Amino acid sequence: MPLVSIIIVNWNAKAYLKGCFESILSQTFTDYEIILVDNASSDGSVVFVKDNFPQVRIIINNENMGFAQGNNIGIENSTGKIIVLFNPDAIADKEWLSILVNVIQSSEKIAAVTGKMYYLGDKYGKDAVFCTWSKINPYSASPYNFHDDEPISKVDYLSGAAMVIKRDILEKIGLLDSDYFLYFEETDLCARMIRGGYDLMYVPSGIVWHAVSALSNSTNKIYYMERSRIRFTVKNFDLLYIVSFFFIFFGETLYVLFRDIKNRNFSRIKIRFKAIMWNLLNLKHTLHARKKHLSILQKNGPIQSYNKNLPLRSIKIK
Repeated sequence: MPLVSIIIVNWNAKAYLKGCFESILSQTFTDYEIILVDNASSDGSVVFVKDNFPQVRIIINNENMGFAQGNNIGIENSTGKIIVLFNPDAIADKEWLSILVNVIQSSEKIAAVTGKMYYLGDKYGKDAVFCTWSKINPYSASPYNFHDDEPISKVDYLSGAAMVIKRDILEKIGLLDSDYFLYFEETDLCARMIRGGYDLMYVPSGIVWHAVSALSNSTNKIYYMERSRIRFTVKNFDLLYIVSFFFIFFGETLYVLFRDIKNRNFSRIKIRFKAIMWNLLNLKHTLHARKKHLSILQKNGPIQSYNKNLPLRSIKIK
């Protein structure tokens, strides 16, 4: 079996690390290395891991490099033919890695795989599903999580909380784009895989429990989600679909504006305009990134349409 490199990017997640590492060390698949990339934690995470999990390699950053760059540093310092991106607040079933490694090796076309995710903790209940498989609306770039028991399926994008990827494909399409400060980093990576002609697979028998952020409704999340959604569209969508995106986005913005006027609360429209302004100020940089990644893909063969090749594009969004 190939060596697997498990990359865990940590920032002040000490409370979760014991469960995370114990679940990895309990895997039935044993040919792996574990690399912890610590983004300047202040909660004693590094000391805790050194004292309790000496088999874990630790890379210490002097500042918070973010999710994308933290994973890139881990990947660049790893040796496995298969890369796993794994969140510190996740716990894997003991068969999880074995199942996903078997699937990803079953076809040269498969670039990455993930399994079913459940909520971690008592808040939602033991069997509450967080995410099974996911799609991207090819017109609005809105992500949707689906909660059911589909069989092994080709999907639009995979969660970076527990993603298994082939190293050789990363070397062809490039690593995570660190210019996304929050959100859409792994979606961007998946888009490049699709444009490169590869498949992304959801494998329901590979199970992970994941703690969901308590800041899910925060102002910062809304801002970064909108900011990254616009950047993702400009960078990855086919040109005609970029036009359709902005028609939809304009309609959404009018709706938010009228709603804020009605409620006499302009917080949401301010967030949206802030996200728009960031993208206008950084448009040249985003277009350069689009050109760069398309150039990388062209070296490996014909570039596929992104929007037309979303495997779930025909599913009706309710």
